[in-house]
Amino acid sequence: MEITPNTWAIIINPKSGKKKFRKQRKYLFLTLKHAGIQFDYRLTKFAGHAIKIARLFAERNYQNFLVVGGDGTLSEVVNGIFSAGIVNTHSLKIALIPRGTGNDWGRFWGLTRDYNHSIDVFLKGKLQTIDIGKVKYELEGELQTHYFINSVGLGLDATVTNITHNLKKYVGSHSFLYTVALLVAVFAYRAHKIFIRSEERIIEDSMFTMNVANGCFSGGGMKQTPHALPYDGLLDVMMAKKPTFTDIIGALFRLFNGKLLEHSVIESFQSQSLRIECPKNAIMEADGIIVNGSSPYTINIIPNAIQMIVP
Repeated sequence: MEITPNTWAIIINPKSGKKKFRKQRKYLFLTLKHAGIQFDYRLTKFAGHAIKIARLFAERNYQNFLVVGGDGTLSEVVNGIFSAGIVNTHSLKIALIPRGTGNDWGRFWGLTRDYNHSIDVFLKGKLQTIDIGKVKYELEGELQTHYFINSVGLGLDATVTNITHNLKKYVGSHSFLYTVALLVAVFAYRAHKIFIRSEERIIEDSMFTMNVANGCFSGGGMKQTPHALPYDGLLDVMMAKKPTFTDIIGALFRLFNGKLLEHSVIESFQSQSLRIECPKNAIMEADGIIVNGSSPYTINIIPNAIQMIVP
């Protein structure tokens, strides 16, 4: 197949065994063919597979990437694209048809699991240049790089993600799982020491939870960083210090109404780059994916990194 600048690489998380999804996939392909859009596609078969597929597509000079899946699949595609060694990613395009558990990235843009609406946006939407986040960390003594599109989290944030993944094994993917996992973890998790350095702040304190964000939603609709914009060239940082029981109750109500930053235990600021030092056994999540690495973490924003089709 000849690859042209208008050819789309489609990467699909198949949710295997679901008859409805097979019908939706067939409808997507027919719609693209009727619109005269040339495409190639691959199905993911295991966690991390989308990284390998996207990297291969990028290395073969595909310019356009359509992701049919959730935040995790989209994040893997971003990692595949940016790990392919492309010098100039600014002309590359991505698009999303959401099918995930949390759909936090799609939620910001008004992309829901309404399949027909998402396809319509893909066909008729506009291009928006967006930023991409990058985190560097150590793994077995070697420096590693992981890219993220929405956010990274530490402390309670990462613990909730970990619990959510475990619950999925038993009940499948549902948006309410994040809320269930939050309620399970929030009263059992304990704060630990953390050191944060950026041009704007130096913080050495106990950290209960932390989110460093490109987008404002996380955890299936929670607003930990309500003012985050994925095209302003900045990371929005939210850290909760060691809370009391009353603090936790108050924060839970504010998580969904955009007023979390008004809480007294919350520290927040914006930055282009920061370094985080925390206990070696503290886990980090990026776009709902547990990152296998350890402190220190260096997090940067890549401004105007890629283009996305949005409503």
